[in-house]
Amino acid sequence: MKKGFTLIELLISVAITIIIAGAAYFSLNTALESWQYTKDQLALQKVLGEVSAAITGTGGRGFGLRDSLEILRAEKTRVDFVPPWTDDTHVVAVPGFIYSLNVAIKPGTGDPVVEVKSSGGKKRFFTNSCVVRKEWPPNSEVCLVRNVTRGRKIFFTYHPDRKSSPGSVETISWNPEDGGVVLRYKGEDNYISENPFGVVISKMEFKFYDNANKLISESGLVDTEDLNRVTGVEVLVEAALGQYRSSVLNFVSLRNSPVRSGYFLLNEGASFPVPDSHGIHSLVLKNIEGVSGGDALWIKVTPVSGKAWRVKIFFSRTGLDRGKIDHYAIEYPLDEEIYNEYLGTEVSMGLDLLKLGPNGKYDYDYDGKDVGDIVIIEGPAVLEVEKMDIEAAGIHARPETGVVL
Repeated sequence: MKKGFTLIELLISVAITIIIAGAAYFSLNTALESWQYTKDQLALQKVLGEVSAAITGTGGRGFGLRDSLEILRAEKTRVDFVPPWTDDTHVVAVPGFIYSLNVAIKPGTGDPVVEVKSSGGKKRFFTNSCVVRKEWPPNSEVCLVRNVTRGRKIFFTYHPDRKSSPGSVETISWNPEDGGVVLRYKGEDNYISENPFGVVISKMEFKFYDNANKLISESGLVDTEDLNRVTGVEVLVEAALGQYRSSVLNFVSLRNSPVRSGYFLLNEGASFPVPDSHGIHSLVLKNIEGVSGGDALWIKVTPVSGKAWRVKIFFSRTGLDRGKIDHYAIEYPLDEEIYNEYLGTEVSMGLDLLKLGPNGKYDYDYDGKDVGDIVIIEGPAVLEVEKMDIEAAGIHARPETGVVL
């Protein structure tokens, strides 16, 4: 008599096999899904991190939005700005050598920051420079104030002149149609959202804030006259990969913004907030360039309430010199001249608007009860450039400690 498996035993064996195979399948499928989810999430985070770093300038690729010296355009999905420019094409030559920069310095801005590589070549140290300014427009020639060992590499970092070098403007924009984020700089388009994982940037949005962390524009478009007020930018980047979504939100503090640095480039029609007479610490006209005889610069400060203050500055020039501040006149209230003074000082000396007239009676700040100030600006105020014949200048306006514009 031959022995074998009964039908019931076979059915039980098949059932057990199916159960084991099913459990193995579901375990493997769960593991694969978990692996795919982890893989997609890592891809999303990697692309988001790289795009955000490229926008803000924290990824080691050079200067980014946080380094902006001048914002030219601010929209919901686009921002145009001028980052610092570094010319690294020179080595230290003999004392007194004149270095020609590869991009001109913006008129009205300061001298370049100069770094020189150390003897080991791994570190840099700072030294001083001076701009060799000749006829307008200024050329891009620089000299070193201190003697440095010959042959070492030099790095000149400064505010570039975007008018003569449009490639010094950096543009970051998002195209909602294809989800591409483009960084345009030095005439080249860099598609910073491109990746091998199939990740698409599904949303990118900029919001612009002032020094009090107030949103400047609800629509996302900042008016030209308000660009100087921008001190911070909120950057939202959202990425998609298949069914998965992820986003990152960064707040970028613009450390070189005019309100934060306290240095405003002047042009006719420009306006920006300034502290009142009690809250002002510094208000100095400097980096005056492109002066011709008979030129004038009119600056008006208007408070929310009370009388406005105006200073009219007149310039002269003889021969090849850089020009002089010939005289100035002060009006308070407007169109009522209360003081004028002849100076005849070199424009390189600038003009301290907190030290005008005898004992500071007619200047901008409050000098105390004993002085008998004539001019007192109370409350929030706005400085406006009403007339500007000279080519370039800047104002260093700083509040007292603890005062917020």
